[in-house]
Parts: sequence; structure tokens; C-alpha cells
Amino acid sequence: MNKPNQSITGIAEVALRVHDLDLMRRFYEQVIGLEVLREIKDSNGAIIFYAAGPGNDHLALFEEKWIDWFTRDKSPQIDPKLTTLSHFAIRIALDDFESEKKRIEQLGIEIVHSNTSSWLHCRMFYFFDPEGNLIEFNSHDESIRYR
Repeated sequence: MNKPNQSITGIAEVALRVHDLDLMRRFYEQVIGLEVLREIKDSNGAIIFYAAGPGNDHLALFEEKWIDWFTRDKSPQIDPKLTTLSHFAIRIALDDFESEKKRIEQLGIEIVHSNTSSWLHCRMFYFFDPEGNLIEFNSHDESIRYR
């Protein structure tokens, strides 16, 4: 058995692509009781982020028609009729962020995107597993704030 990665501190996000955002919204708010953290709407569609635990743990509902860098052009093998998973995020220690990114690259795995989020106060990078599932590694970083 491999030694566990001590940089991992938890699952930060699960993102689902949904067919009926209004129906799913009612379910997660009224049945499950999740609180909306943020909602994004633009010409691509909508995303709702829900608080799902301590810190910045969250569930994201991506409207099915949402067109973003990781859903259609980088991952055309994902068939929305077969899966609703968009991606999932693994939280890693901030002190390990750059070394983990370098370690993934040294394994020959392409980092397909890297950015920061001022409203979540985190930095993140994305890569695919061997079957095309998108994985996000992110680190909470209080220095990243709205300007």
C-alpha cells in the first residue's frame, strides 16, 4: 500500500451537472437544508454553490448547459447523459500547494488549469485522472481577497 498523501486535508467540493436547476435547488435547499454561498448567472447558464461542511466545503450545482473550460472542450469524453459529475476538489495544505502541483507535473500529468478564487479565498489547479475525471486540488489562502 502506498503511503497516504499527508498534504490532503479533505474533500473541498463536489460539483454536479444538473438537468433541472430549479428542481435541484428546491431539493438541496428545502429537503437537505443547505445554505446558498453564492450563485453565478451569465449567458452560459447558472451555478449555485452550497455550504456543505466546515470551512469552505461545498456542493456546486452546474446547470447542464453551462459551457466552461472544463466541461466541453477539455473533457469531451464526459457524456452528461451518463454522469452528472462535473469535478471534485481535494483540499491540500497551503504550504504544500506548489510542491503538489510540481509533483503532479513530474508524474507526466498535465495541469489543465490553475487559478484563484477571491470569494472562496483559495488557489486551485486541475488535472484529469486516467479515465477523464476532472480533479481539482485547492488550498485555502486568506491572502486572496476581493479587491
